[in-house]
Amino acid sequence: MLATALGFPYGSLDSCVPPEFLHKERISSQALRQLLDKGYFTTILHFSYNMKSGLCNAKVITKCLDLLERRVFSFADIQEAKVAFTAYENVDQRGVRAEPHTLLKAIKMCGFVMSPQKLSDYLKKKRLNFVEKGRLQLYEFLDLLTLCEPRSLFSIKEERVGSTDKTRRGIYKLDDMRPFMVTPDEKIARHLDQRFQKIDSWQLPEDTMRLSKLQCLNPTQLTGALNGTRPQPLQCKSKASLTNLTEESWTLLTPVPHVKCHCYTPKKVEPILDETNKQETQNDIEDLLYHMETLDEKSRWEFNWKLDYYLPGYRESVSTKKKSDVTEVVKCITKKRNTADVFRRLSSPRRRLPSPCHAMSCDAYRLGISSGTVGKTPQHCRSPSKRTQSCSNERTIVTDK
Repeated sequence: MLATALGFPYGSLDSCVPPEFLHKERISSQALRQLLDKGYFTTILHFSYNMKSGLCNAKVITKCLDLLERRVFSFADIQEAKVAFTAYENVDQRGVRAEPHTLLKAIKMCGFVMSPQKLSDYLKKKRLNFVEKGRLQLYEFLDLLTLCEPRSLFSIKEERVGSTDKTRRGIYKLDDMRPFMVTPDEKIARHLDQRFQKIDSWQLPEDTMRLSKLQCLNPTQLTGALNGTRPQPLQCKSKASLTNLTEESWTLLTPVPHVKCHCYTPKKVEPILDETNKQETQNDIEDLLYHMETLDEKSRWEFNWKLDYYLPGYRESVSTKKKSDVTEVVKCITKKRNTADVFRRLSSPRRRLPSPCHAMSCDAYRLGISSGTVGKTPQHCRSPSKRTQSCSNERTIVTDK
């Protein structure tokens, strides 16, 4: 029956039992444990009927024997737990993920319920003892089910307000509709969380308050409180100690430090952080710095990729428009003035060549100073036709003379 409940083929465990036990009609649980410890089941069940090692299967069988002996679970409960574990086990066959949401679903499939806060505390305490990091094996899942309660024990009824109930101010009371908007599983989870918050160290509130009061008392008063007698006040110096000691049993104790001999070996204190933790922290810091440095580049690349995907050709058109709008600014070249050259030119003036305009304005013929009455324009200021005409007139005058 145990093999069938765990999903093994019928009669598969009989092949693991030695021949001397097969002649008996039954085998005791103690003898079965001895066979499991000796490794009779480890080799045959090693990755044979399921994707589990022989050691894991042996631990599952041992855990089932303990639960059956204590009458915590029946064969039907073990079978339901096996089915739920297989349903929510990960694809890699390394166990169920140690997540409250996943485990609550598996527990519900078995017909049990558990407080989410209680489950979170349990996982925090047991996560270092898991064989596989972040996973629960079947025997660990069975341990977890022992802390759960049957779902059939809980039936939460919502409180209704009477039709004529009023507050102290004379206002009619209304029903709170928020509980009606919640699923039954959430109602049970809230109820279990509220009950778990009232419990301190797995004890009822009354016991916790009683123990907190007793801890405030000294041992003498504590003994009297537990025995139902009143505490007696101290009357003499011999009774000044916390416990009533006789004079014969009283001894003065003086602490003497131990002398370190040659064979003294100091106790090794393991460091809180090992090299692996330091290296992981350093890797996290370097990873964070890398993401901080490359954040702008990644954001720019993602933005450009989205533009090219949703608006193809938009970036090229914008870049061409920007190039056409940009006009070249003509730079004004300012001539640098050298004050030294100005002073030098003014202090020592050079001889200037006569300009045509000056010669024309200072012409004697034009100004009427010459012997002729009509002013004549200089030759360099005349037109070619007049210049030829004047030359011919001069020639005729010369010939007449």
